Amino acid sequence: MLNKQARLIPSIITDIFLINIAFFCAYYTCKSLGFDLLESLKQSGQIPVSELWEHQSLHLFLIVTCTVTTIRLSALLFFHLHKPFWGYAGIREVVALVGAVTGGTLALILMLYIVNLSDAWPLFFIDGLYNIAFVGMGKFSRQIIGEFRRKPVATPRMKVLIVGAGDAGIGVLRQIRNHPEKGYLPVGFIDDALEKVGKSIQGLDVLGTTRELAYIVRKRQVNEVVIAMPSASGIRIREIIQQCDDKGCKFKVVPSIHAILAGHVSINQIREVQVEDLLNRPTAPINLAEVSKYLSGKRVMVTGAGGSIGSELCRQIAKFNPELLILYGRGENSLYHIENELSECEPNLPRAVIIGDIRDRSKADRVIEKYRPQIIFHAAAHKHVRFMETYPDEAVKNNIIGTQNLIDAAIKYRVGEFILVSSDKAVNPTSVMGASKRVTEKLIQSKAKQNRTEFIAVRFGNVIDSRGSVLPKFKRQITRGGPVTVTHREVTRYFMTIPEAVQLLIQAGAMGSGGEIFILDMGEPIKILDLARDLIKCSGLEVDRDIKIEFTGLEPGEKLYEELLTAQEGVTATRHQRIFVAQPEIIEEEELLTQIQGLEALADRLDTDGIVAKLQEIVPTYQPNRILATHTNQMKKPEAQVINLPVARRSDEKSTAKIST
Repeated sequence: MLNKQARLIPSIITDIFLINIAFFCAYYTCKSLGFDLLESLKQSGQIPVSELWEHQSLHLFLIVTCTVTTIRLSALLFFHLHKPFWGYAGIREVVALVGAVTGGTLALILMLYIVNLSDAWPLFFIDGLYNIAFVGMGKFSRQIIGEFRRKPVATPRMKVLIVGAGDAGIGVLRQIRNHPEKGYLPVGFIDDALEKVGKSIQGLDVLGTTRELAYIVRKRQVNEVVIAMPSASGIRIREIIQQCDDKGCKFKVVPSIHAILAGHVSINQIREVQVEDLLNRPTAPINLAEVSKYLSGKRVMVTGAGGSIGSELCRQIAKFNPELLILYGRGENSLYHIENELSECEPNLPRAVIIGDIRDRSKADRVIEKYRPQIIFHAAAHKHVRFMETYPDEAVKNNIIGTQNLIDAAIKYRVGEFILVSSDKAVNPTSVMGASKRVTEKLIQSKAKQNRTEFIAVRFGNVIDSRGSVLPKFKRQITRGGPVTVTHREVTRYFMTIPEAVQLLIQAGAMGSGGEIFILDMGEPIKILDLARDLIKCSGLEVDRDIKIEFTGLEPGEKLYEELLTAQEGVTATRHQRIFVAQPEIIEEEELLTQIQGLEALADRLDTDGIVAKLQEIVPTYQPNRILATHTNQMKKPEAQVINLPVARRSDEKSTAKIST
């Protein structure tokens, strides 16, 4: 604390000096205009003047100067004007400075009225103007000197157009001007706010709206476009990129809007546009207070802790100071990496790393008995549709029996809450993987109201850039020079970023009371074909010329369209704008457990056809397209794949409409 105060001393001394210079100038300015404050004070009789003073005027001047300095300095301290780093000062600091000087001026004028010298108010008004000039000059001296010290850059300048004339765009402009050695030359802003068009911001003109981008790029011979639009949707960014691409102009995006607003972003961090920037919606906020209360001081277990979702769960849970974080997983390499990362980022986090398989009932039971977690996030599962079509016995043993093992142990040792990570593939499934996830949802619902443990399922779609998603595959194919393979030109999927999916997963867990299937609003579905095209463009390449796209036909178990609700499920809003809850389904627990026992026996015998038939019995909406997909893969015309595919689009459209409202 003392060190912080000590750092303010040079700034305070400088301000005292400047305040005195300002008053000296104001006093002699008024004196030259025929008004002498000291003579007025003597004549008023309000301040006694000793006959013993040899230099009465000097002493009186010192008294007045000390009074003015005290009031002026107090006003500056009251407005916290010694805290900002003035090298990055902006409008807020200017307003605070003017407010402090105005407050001090009003206080001094009030004192004049007290001593019956109201006619002397122009002195302190002029003194206030001098203070704004001198103190302001002192505060902004670093920026002013920086402007004069800038040397012209000998290297060729790259003309940059900034899309977005808000705080983020201004932050980009400052960074460009602060780093002339980078060779960027800002030519102007464009912004969709019509009131800004034609105006000048920080000395740079707003040349037009985004609809005129192509024309401005051509007219001004722009080399690169920097997108700084925090409120723009993925669709809008996609349109801007298309215009840049048409004109052969490079484009980049601001990495973090919040960092730009805080003035902490370096121009070196302005990066290439990534597919995550093209999602059709803004990232959803979470209730930090609610989540903190939910996780802080708790023993939390994450299964599948080394996977894409599991590892991100560990990262985010670690921030909320749990009593103990238990990382449970089968892959030693992935567990090694996330444990090492946590040891570096959260060295004081109490944690336990267990290598184990959820299919091992006794191991899962002993782990939960030993560590007594209060919350379990169950993210361990087989998720690759094609592999589970080939090995449905593995889907049964891992996804269903493994989940049942954890559920039984959670009930036995009174775990407070159990959150299942589910999938939109569980809705009207056409794959073994999707059907297995639907069975686990039924397990959750069957147990919810009969035990002290609160069982919750959270259903969401594809996680962009997770292991096994199409994005890493597309990146590898682009790196190799193509082609990029897409199964069907009409395939669409819901997408979320990994951090966003996990944040909403934790939020849903904090909101649950048992038995719910929470559904995350993932915006509008995105065509996989559009995703492939966007990624090729973001790589600085051209579709068909540099990288070709080939259609391979739907894979076994794959659907054209994913859905978020079954036809039987309704949806209810929650207190979070992006989380909804499906209406509970009545599940006969004994019947379900008997059916699962039958599934396990079939899996032990590797009876593929029997497993598929049993899954259809348990999940009536399961319509396997294993044979159909194999057949359509051999067809030459991709359009023929749409005709007989068993997808319930009518219920999907209805469900999606409910969510969006």
